Amino acid sequence: MNEQANKVLAELLQKASSGIDAAVSFSQAQIPDVIHQLLLWNFVQSLIMTIIALASIPLAVWIIRSQCKKVEIGIIGGEGWSWEKGNPKYASTLVWSHNGELNPLVLPFGAVLLAWLSSVLAVLANPAWLKIWLAPKLYLIEYAASLMK
Repeated sequence: MNEQANKVLAELLQKASSGIDAAVSFSQAQIPDVIHQLLLWNFVQSLIMTIIALASIPLAVWIIRSQCKKVEIGIIGGEGWSWEKGNPKYASTLVWSHNGELNPLVLPFGAVLLAWLSSVLAVLANPAWLKIWLAPKLYLIEYAASLMK
């Protein structure tokens, strides 16, 4: 009985060992494909983020220019306060109020602008797509080092 149990245990260990060997060899065969897919994914993701950041610059410039313009649209008549009568009337924007003074919304507008600018600079300062294209081995070493942290 003891001899038969040892034989069954030896067979199970042999099957487990061969299964582990097969899994290791399969994993080793898949490593180049996995690395290629990782590089391709990070390349495309970084490139899309860079394109979006660059495309948002003209839109942001247009919005800033349109909001900072102080456009006179007439004279304040009976719709305003009595002491404003006869003064120029301006188109309200995020920066200027109807009477030509700074609008209180300029502070949140500036905060959003600062957040946008910092995110665009962060994306443009780290062009991972360029690193993957020119030096993929360097990118893989840096990526592996970031995973170890």
